[in-house]
Amino acid sequence: MKQEFESLPELQCSDEVIKRKFKNLKTFSDVSNLLEITPKHLHYIMFKMPNKYKKFKIPKKTGGFREISAPNISLKILQQKLNHILSLHYNPRFTSHGFINGKSIVTNAQQHVKQNYILNLDIEDFFNSINFGRIRGILASFFGISNVAATTIANICCYNNSLPQGAPTSPILSNMICFKLDKEMHSLAKKHSCIYTRYADDLSFSTSKNYLPISLAYKEEGTYKLSSNITKILDENGFVAKNSKTRVTNRNQRMEVTGLTVNEKPNVRRKYIRNIRAIIRSIEKYGKEPAQEILEDKYNKSYLKSPPKIENLLVGKLNYLKMVRGKEDPVFNKLAKRLNKALGEKLIDTYKSKEDLRNLYTYVVECGMLDEGVFYEEPGAQGTGFFLSGVGFITNAHVVEEYKKLNNTDIPYEIRLHRSRYSDTSITAQLVKYNRDLDIAILKVKEFDINYGYSYNTENEIGQKIRVMGYPNHNKRDSLGTDSGEIKQYRDNYLKETFNYKTGKLGSFQERFIVSARIVDGNSGGPVLNDSDEVIGIATKGFRTLTDNGLDEDSDTSIVVKIEDVLQMKKTHDYT
Repeated sequence: MKQEFESLPELQCSDEVIKRKFKNLKTFSDVSNLLEITPKHLHYIMFKMPNKYKKFKIPKKTGGFREISAPNISLKILQQKLNHILSLHYNPRFTSHGFINGKSIVTNAQQHVKQNYILNLDIEDFFNSINFGRIRGILASFFGISNVAATTIANICCYNNSLPQGAPTSPILSNMICFKLDKEMHSLAKKHSCIYTRYADDLSFSTSKNYLPISLAYKEEGTYKLSSNITKILDENGFVAKNSKTRVTNRNQRMEVTGLTVNEKPNVRRKYIRNIRAIIRSIEKYGKEPAQEILEDKYNKSYLKSPPKIENLLVGKLNYLKMVRGKEDPVFNKLAKRLNKALGEKLIDTYKSKEDLRNLYTYVVECGMLDEGVFYEEPGAQGTGFFLSGVGFITNAHVVEEYKKLNNTDIPYEIRLHRSRYSDTSITAQLVKYNRDLDIAILKVKEFDINYGYSYNTENEIGQKIRVMGYPNHNKRDSLGTDSGEIKQYRDNYLKETFNYKTGKLGSFQERFIVSARIVDGNSGGPVLNDSDEVIGIATKGFRTLTDNGLDEDSDTSIVVKIEDVLQMKKTHDYT
């Protein structure tokens, strides 16, 4: 039995090599070489392999069905490779929003927010209108490849003489075909002070004028009809409008673009949110299984073979709501939290504010002894630490100094981390790098991924606003402390145990900076953040305590170790 696909599923050449190969396509063998497959196997997939497509129908939101033609695995791999290759050579017009990275129905709708009139129209039978000849022609003319190469690629991408809706290459090829259409429609819109966008087969025009220009559409016997300007452009580009989908709305009505209301901002209909609330309320009231049964009773079974699982339905709806309204939207976050709570598991991520993330990333650090499974904190061996993305858990070396001294003795000694009032869970950390001169310790916590934690920034300057985070003079159930200030001065710190390569002797210098924010006992090891909540340093030395009246001794100073020293230590210092 012949293998399904006799090659690697992903392209191995660099993008630069792919671009060079694509520009020089002439023969069938050139195309097979570009796709990193033998000519014989490419010929088999294109002309001899049976059952290249599977057809099925999915329901449309507006009613009816959409027919999907999905390629088999071998053909899909070829089309995915071609999709990447074409994306390296094609830059879509700014008016196009469908099937383009960084664009969506939301970016499409945003172009028409707060306008006075909107004209929407659909192209009839969009993908089937784009036939094999058009694809071959656009490949040859647009990219300048030979007719043989263009014919070969068109054969890989087409099915039954048209673009199959379901093939990975169909979206980008349809946008290429519509390049001229978009250019002409944009020129027409601009001429009449209107905005034009396209999302696949949905075309939208809008204007801030108090009327819709008759050069776009006109009203006849109570119904809006497209102008000859638009129908002519469509006809010359091989398309026809679906008359039943042509609609004009004004500010006194609900205006929609690609299914989103745009009167004030891109938004879903209220009915959509009410539906989510109702399904979640059903789970809260009856439980998951009874709620599933209620959903199935109400679900229109004529659309799908079987109703979806209730949790999958809600996750999909909530993710769509988040895409439209944004991850910070309070309605989305409230509903997502309700769903997570109702089902007892975190199915969907909710927005975390800066304060939430600080509480998650910053920990109390304690060193102590184990006695019959009970942890006894060493007096005075408490500080603060934090997770730094790409590095690990960071604190001051002096915070874990007792652990370093006693860890190799017979005394069972541990480093414990916890988040005070934010969590009752205590976790154990392993010391992996330690430098007392630099006063930096890097710890590893098995439960956490290396990319978890704050991001960092090595830039700093005098006068820069900063925020010191930590647990000063920590007592059980204390909240995370914060104090704001600015960088006041740079100061050299003498490193007596560090080898100086310039002098060939022990004794070097480390530049630290002084901040106006107060670093108090217990705060050592905490992150010092910039305005973007990026770590720029470690709170290292400061005041023993605060006086009753909140005033501090003039002789005390808040000193910070630069985060760049942590990054350098990660690269150069050996594990302990």
